[in-house]
Amino acid sequence: MTSERATFSDQLDMDVDERHRRVTTDDEKYQLAIEIDETITNLTAPFKTKFDPSDMRQLALVAHNHMKPAMKEFIGTYSGILQKFRITGTQTTMRMCKTLWGEDNPEIQYGLTCTSGPLGGDAQIAALMCMEDLGALIFFIDPLSAHPHQADIDSLNRLANCGNVIVCPNPTSAMSMMHTLRAALKTGNRGMIPSFFETLESPAVEEYKHQQELALAAAISGNPNLGPMLLLDQSTNTRSFGGVENVESDGDNDDDDYEEDDEYDINQEIHTERRTRTSYLSGFMLPGEKKKKSRKKSIIKGIQKNLRRLNSSHSGNDRP
Repeated sequence: MTSERATFSDQLDMDVDERHRRVTTDDEKYQLAIEIDETITNLTAPFKTKFDPSDMRQLALVAHNHMKPAMKEFIGTYSGILQKFRITGTQTTMRMCKTLWGEDNPEIQYGLTCTSGPLGGDAQIAALMCMEDLGALIFFIDPLSAHPHQADIDSLNRLANCGNVIVCPNPTSAMSMMHTLRAALKTGNRGMIPSFFETLESPAVEEYKHQQELALAAAISGNPNLGPMLLLDQSTNTRSFGGVENVESDGDNDDDDYEEDDEYDINQEIHTERRTRTSYLSGFMLPGEKKKKSRKKSIIKGIQKNLRRLNSSHSGNDRP
C-alpha cells in the first residue's frame, strides 16, 4: 500500500518513527532558546532605513486583552524596526507605543489612534484598509476567549484577506515578519513588502468582479437569465455574449456616440491575461492592465450593442 492511497490512520502508523525523531530533548530545547535569543539580538541591532515612514502605508498593531502583555513585550523588543513605520492601532496599543517611545518624540511619526476594539476600533482599522492606507496588520488574537465584537474582528480579517495585505495573527508569525520588514527597509526593496506601497487584492477578487459584471448585464437587459449567457468559448478563449462572440468593431456605427477606445471589450475586461506571477499572486495591477477610461459607460454601451446583435441573430433581421 502506497502512502498516496493509505488511510490517515495508516499514514500515522507509517510515520511513527519519524515523529519520534522530532521529539526534542531538554538540551535541544535549550539550544533552540539560545538560537532564538541570538537571532533577536542581531535582528534588533540599529540600522538605517531607505524609506521614510511617510513613504509607506501604516502598520497596525492590535491585541486582545489577554494578549496585551505579549504585545507590550513585542513592541519593546522590536522597537527599532517598528519605529520606522507609521504605527496605528487601537487605543491601548497606541498608549503602549507612546509610553515606550515618547509621545512627542520628533523621530517618530505616529499614525492614527483608533478607539477600543469593542467600541469600533477594529472597524476603523478596516476603514483605513479600504482607504488604501494600511500595509500590514499585526493582530494578536486571543483564541480562548469569546469577544462581544466578533463580527468586527471577522470583518477586519476578511478585508485584510481581500486586500491581500500582510497579516500576522500571533507572536510567532509577527517575529518572523520582523526579519522581512527589516530587510526591506535596510535594502530599500519594496518587492518584499508590496502592500505598504500599492493597493493589492486577493486572487479571488477577479472572479468576484466577473460575477458582478454578469449581474450588471442581467440588470440592464431586464433578463435575469442573461448573465449565464455570457460564456467562455473554450476553443477560441474569448467571451461570447448570448452566443454572439464579442469582436472588435465591424465598421457599423450604430449608436457609437463614444470614442472607439472607450468601447467595452468583454474579452479584454473579463478575461484579462495574467502576464506575471506578481499580478496573480498579489493582485498587483500592472500599467498595461489598467481599465480603459469611462469604463462604466463602456460596459453599458457594449452590453447594449451586444443585445442588438443578439436580437438580430434571433430575428434574422439587421436592425440599425
